[in-house]
Amino acid sequence: MNRPPLLRAKRHSPVRPRPVLAGVCSGVAYHLGWSVGTVRLLAFVSSLMMGGGILLYLWLWATVPREGAPTYPPVNPWELPDAPAATLRQPLPNPTSSTLNPSVPVASTQLFMVGIGILGLSMFLWLAPNILGISWLVLVWALVILGGVALVWFQALRINTSPKWQTTGFVLLGVLLIVFGLVRLMVDLNIVPKLDFGVLLGLAVAAVILVALIPLGIKVVDDLTAAKTSEVREAERAEIAAHLHDSVLQTLTLIRAGADDPVRVRSLALTQERELRAWLYTGQAEPEESVAQALKNQASEVEATYGIAIEVVTVGDAVPSPAELAAVAAAGEAMTNAARHGQPPISVFQEVRPKVLEIFVKDAGDGFDPEAIPEDRHGYRHSILGRVERVGGSVTIRQRAGTEVGIVVPRTTAEGIKR
Repeated sequence: MNRPPLLRAKRHSPVRPRPVLAGVCSGVAYHLGWSVGTVRLLAFVSSLMMGGGILLYLWLWATVPREGAPTYPPVNPWELPDAPAATLRQPLPNPTSSTLNPSVPVASTQLFMVGIGILGLSMFLWLAPNILGISWLVLVWALVILGGVALVWFQALRINTSPKWQTTGFVLLGVLLIVFGLVRLMVDLNIVPKLDFGVLLGLAVAAVILVALIPLGIKVVDDLTAAKTSEVREAERAEIAAHLHDSVLQTLTLIRAGADDPVRVRSLALTQERELRAWLYTGQAEPEESVAQALKNQASEVEATYGIAIEVVTVGDAVPSPAELAAVAAAGEAMTNAARHGQPPISVFQEVRPKVLEIFVKDAGDGFDPEAIPEDRHGYRHSILGRVERVGGSVTIRQRAGTEVGIVVPRTTAEGIKR
């Protein structure tokens, strides 16, 4: 059975009964399908049980959002941000359920059960003095401490869906309840005369507040992890886009330009098919063991594709790391751009230094202005600049006696640790 979302009724609600105070009873009645008079009667009767109904009302007032309140879309760190296909496979929401608008803040069943638990605790406080033979005030202060802890814990669920001032206010309120309850509990249990009050209070408050703040700490760590995961996914997506631009899109451009030469078209298609299959199943076209050789291979591919000679000069060599392979790939795109848009001669200079790898691609063309490149052209912006910046490198463009693209990346080990 699908119930309407649990929301506190606003003053002139079109569907919920007219509220008297904060709209809690009206919202609960509409959510459960009960008469609002019945809910108000139960709230009044439970208030006679050591104030349990009042505690429950205040709890729901503090935690249940009001109908029509401003919404803050929740963030799910485990949901892929760029997976529309997965979203399309999800079943359509039921119009009567709270999923009609996922940004509407609604109270969960677990939250409602916490409130019922508070009511149960108040009934226990009502009966405990006779059963356990202890002062009911001791139980009240214990309940105040637990209420403060619960209030702080609950903010971990609202940290992404509520204004910061509201979350901060509830955390401070919870901490004050914890401190006040601890002080009163120690006084009523006569603990103060036996131990140093300052030391005891400090240790007790620190321990309880630490426990209370654990969920918030976990939530912050989870959010940071989610942000890092999202950043890694975005980098992977950008790398895939750059590779497809460098390989598939460039080949398709050549095929379109040479459509009247079936032999060349077939050769380009077969070459691209082999490269794409190797990249899809291994993550790269071929495993590289030398920065210099990888750069020469890039130059050879551009020479074979465009029929333009490229002079490659290398100084030093190393087993390439991911950052150095990114620099080589960016240099390959720079060579392609020089062959397509520049003028020969084209030369490449590479030097492996102790801490950085430098590659310079130079041609005799008129050059280009990076700021003037249209938004739909991704060769320089993503395949060169974006690829290099993702590994902590930099790109420079010099237009003097031709055009020179300079690529500098920090040298790293295979594990990504800078040398």
